[in-house]
Amino acid sequence: MAVKNSIYDFIHSQNDVRLNKGFDYEGKIFERTMSPQILNGDKNRTDILASIEAVVYQLFETTKYIKNYINYTVPKNNKYVR
Repeated sequence: MAVKNSIYDFIHSQNDVRLNKGFDYEGKIFERTMSPQILNGDKNRTDILASIEAVVYQLFETTKYIKNYINYTVPKNNKYVR
């Protein structure tokens, strides 16, 4: 028989300190998305994948700033909104 969740369960986590720091994915993008057979290849392959991963990381980071410019509630020249 299934246990019914209480509507008061949230009270225990109400005072938790939760910081929205996100996930630090620098250097871990390909590790989490590609198979180990591809990643653990010869030296040339790992060097090429490391350089490509640096480019992919920079693309992800610049996308965060593009989202601020598209947001219509943020002033046009505001570069410091997170």
